[in-house]
Amino acid sequence: MGTVVDDDISLDKLLDAETLSRETVAYIRKHVYSFKESREDMNKKIEELKAGIKKEHGGAKSKDFILLLGICECIIGSVKEASELLKEVKSRKIAAYYLGKCYQELGDYNNALELFGRAKKTDAEEFDISMDIAETKRMSGDIEGALHIIKKFSQSHRNDAELYYQWGHCLDDLGEYQEAFCNYEQALQIDPNHVKTLFRMAFNYDMDGEDEKAIEYYEKCTNVSPAYKNALINLGILYEDIGKCDDAMYCFETVLDAEPTNDRASLFLKDAKASFVMYYDEEISKKQGKEHEMLNIPISDFELSVRSKNCLEKMNIHTLKDLTKVTELDLLSFKNFGETSLNEIKAILAQKGLRLGQALESDNESELFSRKITEKKTDAIKTVSDLWLSTRCKNALGKIGIKTVEELTNKTEAELGQEDIKENYIDEIKEKLSKFGLSLKTGNDCEADLDNNTAEQSI
Repeated sequence: MGTVVDDDISLDKLLDAETLSRETVAYIRKHVYSFKESREDMNKKIEELKAGIKKEHGGAKSKDFILLLGICECIIGSVKEASELLKEVKSRKIAAYYLGKCYQELGDYNNALELFGRAKKTDAEEFDISMDIAETKRMSGDIEGALHIIKKFSQSHRNDAELYYQWGHCLDDLGEYQEAFCNYEQALQIDPNHVKTLFRMAFNYDMDGEDEKAIEYYEKCTNVSPAYKNALINLGILYEDIGKCDDAMYCFETVLDAEPTNDRASLFLKDAKASFVMYYDEEISKKQGKEHEMLNIPISDFELSVRSKNCLEKMNIHTLKDLTKVTELDLLSFKNFGETSLNEIKAILAQKGLRLGQALESDNESELFSRKITEKKTDAIKTVSDLWLSTRCKNALGKIGIKTVEELTNKTEAELGQEDIKENYIDEIKEKLSKFGLSLKTGNDCEADLDNNTAEQSI
């Protein structure tokens, strides 16, 4: 019977050496890899446990602290550190199990099998540990031994996706690809979110060069909570290959949010950032070149009345760029320049997507094009949920009625603070927004809004 875990229970209560179960550890892991706030809580707990071990010096509670610290290190992916700790308490069933998982990841399959066997002795019917043993045998090269274990459960667990995943993976390793595929399909029919099967399907498509299918299945993996680390990394690599550098960076950053020491994610993020900067520099340069060329089109290229041409000549206006530097009032204040001439000028500017006074609104001639690039990057995020904020942060925003990214970016830090949004939540919001080239409203933005309102009222 699985342990039911209440969502509101604190990490301190969950990490109880006497009652800790694999179900509870799985629950903690899910939260640590889903929410930055939970990862921060875990880091604090690890430091507390280290301090507790030093304080105890072999006392009554030291073994409990060692067990809990080993489990915590295992959860965050520090398997070497975890294995050294769990060795000291491997007589405990749960320690033996997670020590086996550490050995499996480290490639020490013989010790992994020994520890899984020790964990299984107290409950010989445990299906999940049997699958761990079968998986370890397959990884060690003993595929027949793995299949022997798996087939024992072909009737009793024929409705379990894990059975078909393990069976399929063994067939995959034997080169029986079609049979393996059938088993993976069966696993997904039972559980469409079975993440190991989704990853295996994605990986196989990836290796076969079927990038679209690989991306489809990797994306399905990342939609399962907690997001599968290797799926995010592989998906990020594929995104970068097809020019989606911003999406690639998001994948690698998501891994690093949960596992800051992941060397692969750090390396790929560095490459993706370089590609991203190069791509957008090229885009902006290209757009600026086109705009520069357009702005320098001479007025003489357009059919204007003689009066309009003469007036513009006298005003020393020779190109479209010159026109974007004057306002309607500037033109109308000139002698003999009336509404008819003004409408002529506005019409030729409209043909090119320009308007009078445009250059006065921004010192950056590429403003229009840069805005379009930013819009392209942020098309995918509309709601606060799309920012992947922690649950508590998201709930805090919901309480003050902020549901969309637009509503959020129209707030200043001060305004959020006045509405009781904690400072650490504001920092989290700023960090997430920055990944999409967005930010909270600044004081300068507010002054600009005030100026605009004043101008409108005075017209």
